[in-house]
Amino acid sequence: MPTAFLLGATGYIGGSLLVALRERYPDLAITALVRNAAYVEKIRATGATVLQGSFADIDIITEQSYLSDFVFNTADADDVSVTTAILAGAKRRVDEGKPKNVLIHTSGVAVFLAATGGTYDPNGRVWNDNSEEDIRSITTSMLHGQVDVPIMEAGLAGHVENYIICPGAIVGAGRGPVNNGSNFFKGVVQAMTAMQRAVYVGEGLGHFGFVHLDDVIDLYLRVFERASKGAPSDESPYARYFIASSNPIDWKTITTVVGGTLAQRGKLADGTAHSVSLDDPKSPLAFLATSERLVADRSKALGWNPRKVILEDTVEADVDAVLNPTP
Repeated sequence: MPTAFLLGATGYIGGSLLVALRERYPDLAITALVRNAAYVEKIRATGATVLQGSFADIDIITEQSYLSDFVFNTADADDVSVTTAILAGAKRRVDEGKPKNVLIHTSGVAVFLAATGGTYDPNGRVWNDNSEEDIRSITTSMLHGQVDVPIMEAGLAGHVENYIICPGAIVGAGRGPVNNGSNFFKGVVQAMTAMQRAVYVGEGLGHFGFVHLDDVIDLYLRVFERASKGAPSDESPYARYFIASSNPIDWKTITTVVGGTLAQRGKLADGTAHSVSLDDPKSPLAFLATSERLVADRSKALGWNPRKVILEDTVEADVDAVLNPTP
């Protein structure tokens, strides 16, 4: 019976993935690390074995990585210490002559963002997950790169069979045991409620890639199925990077739609989106002054066919999940 170690089982992506894996692969023995004792029984009810601990429990993470055929990290795209612990367990397996384990890690398309000051450059760089040159050009100085790069380097060294899934801003209701909203919406909602206004930078024409949660999970299952068959011995570790983005949406539209919903919920007095200037590049608003151009050719080569995201279709549920999380 294959074994898997899952980090992030109480999260938006991880909880939905846990449910999907249990439904599709009931014989997969899943062990989940759960930090909050209040959620232990919810996760156990899915059929997973629960280990209570935190990301500070490096020895537990390393040991479970060593013991498991598959490791899913859906918990934190930027935690270097957790990634180091996972890779240490994977290397120990190889050093002891055991088969390499498979790491399926969650990154994010923010790795590809460029500061554009609220404009959109139709001639800007296009990032294609099917281009090894593009994936090799990810550096540790890029957002999420401090984790993505060591994972691919560990694959190059032969310590692990690495897969990275890189979702865009995710919409749609979670299917997991714990009600958690999309991290993207958490960030946007928190920023707007803190400022008490909906804003975008400059023209608000910068693009951010979006994807529905159900399509993200579908890609996870497709990547897992591919990984279960084993990667070709001559395959580059940079050929196992998958962008999960369906279509881009501009920041003016994003803040207009979310701001209107927050006003309906009584969280903003006025949901009208306003243009602001970006005076300080270190301002939290700097995120709203970015843009990206993405192509998910490698993901689509697996038969992945994501639906087009229309914010108005899910925004009320997305905002409510942020405003009313599981206690």
